[in-house]
Amino acid sequence: MSKKKKKRKAQARADSADVRRDFMDYDSRGITPMRFGDTRPQYYSSGSQNYAMLASLYHSSGIARKIVSKPAKDAVRNGWCLVIPDDPKMQSDYQQVMDKLQLKKVLSEEIIYQRLYGDGYITIGTRELSASPDPYQPIDTDHLLSVQFVHAFGQTHVQRYQTDDNPYSETYGQEQAVVYSPTSSGYKIGPNGEIMPTGENASTVVIDKTRYFHASLDKLEDDETGTSILQACFDQIKAADTALYSTGKMLFEYTLKSFKSDQMANEEDEDKFDSDYRKLADGMSTESLVLMASDEDLTKISTNVSGIQALYDYIWQQMAAVSDIPRSVFIGEQSGTLAGASQDVVNYYDGIKSIQEDILKPQIEYIMKLLFMSSQVCGGSVDPDSVNWGIEFNPLWSADDKTQSETLLNTVNAASTAVSAGIIDPDEGKAMLAGQSNNAVQPLKVTVGDSVDQDMLTRGQLKSYRRWLKKEMRRLDDG
Repeated sequence: MSKKKKKRKAQARADSADVRRDFMDYDSRGITPMRFGDTRPQYYSSGSQNYAMLASLYHSSGIARKIVSKPAKDAVRNGWCLVIPDDPKMQSDYQQVMDKLQLKKVLSEEIIYQRLYGDGYITIGTRELSASPDPYQPIDTDHLLSVQFVHAFGQTHVQRYQTDDNPYSETYGQEQAVVYSPTSSGYKIGPNGEIMPTGENASTVVIDKTRYFHASLDKLEDDETGTSILQACFDQIKAADTALYSTGKMLFEYTLKSFKSDQMANEEDEDKFDSDYRKLADGMSTESLVLMASDEDLTKISTNVSGIQALYDYIWQQMAAVSDIPRSVFIGEQSGTLAGASQDVVNYYDGIKSIQEDILKPQIEYIMKLLFMSSQVCGGSVDPDSVNWGIEFNPLWSADDKTQSETLLNTVNAASTAVSAGIIDPDEGKAMLAGQSNNAVQPLKVTVGDSVDQDMLTRGQLKSYRRWLKKEMRRLDDG
């Protein structure tokens, strides 16, 4: 056998070796974790996170990006409103000032940093009577002029922060300051296009607790930092990545042809072999006619994919379990309007509501208090405690028409029965119906006027509502 033929066969054996590579193993993707199955699931301790790898995974994996950013975007998607019922003009003025701070964008970035790195921060820039407020000092609310900006940042440049861990202390769990190390002080473009630093070299900044917010994820008692959601979902992401890679390989080799030929197998002329192989490959890449000798054989082989859907469903179940994002929300099947049986989606939005109430709402209220106390905002400083105000988030979702009608019909029947039985008064029945506005299902808007009669729902009005709802239910069923 010639040397060329031996070399060609050795190369063929090397090419046909069972070498398995996934997308996440490629150095070109920017990350190099082990292949799924090579090692047992990895357990990380807080403080040992590889922030560069987390950022690279966020940028390179669509699934990782969705896990991180989906809840953050949903939490601010429909926005919120400032409510000052006693002074609509004041409400409108302060709402415009708050909108100029671009809080929706900043709060979304904070939650993204929190989920990606385990910690997200927001810093508040103010103008005070002092020429240059020291970020190390608390905000001087007595001499506050305005709130200039609100910026979000992550954990990558935070050196440390100190938290009171004495359970007998009044400030237990509270932070005093955060130490931040910026990489540059900023640049500007000169008249000739040159890049010029805007100031001296950046130095370490110590930010007082009154000038920043900190949202941490899964931080336990002795943890130095929060824990990235991607660490909890890392094995599921690897499994999904392996499934995607395997699917691509199967699609590429879904059908192939096996050609047995002693003449080509024993061909010693390398150039003639390559020429014949190319011609044969071109012919067999379509369903064209192939001419063969009597001692040659051509077999078409297809990949059997039965049962693979169950494996993919299992991956999605695992992904939904560890990320708290249902599959229907993850891939966009459900968004905004829900059917009556979408309890998993309702649970997801309940989780988003808790993010709004526990993290975002206190931050918005604090910023609003600073705006109220600013002497150069909306005509002068105002004592926040002297104003009847509040922050209300807009509903995250609504049920479909049929579910809304069924819910409202049940509520109206309950109110009508309670009023007829003398259990509650008509005005209490009205309050019961108006309370549906807090359910984000079907707000029942009742016109409120100055007279007592307009402030109450009579038995006749309740019956009219019930008749109307029954007609709507019949119409929806027929449609």
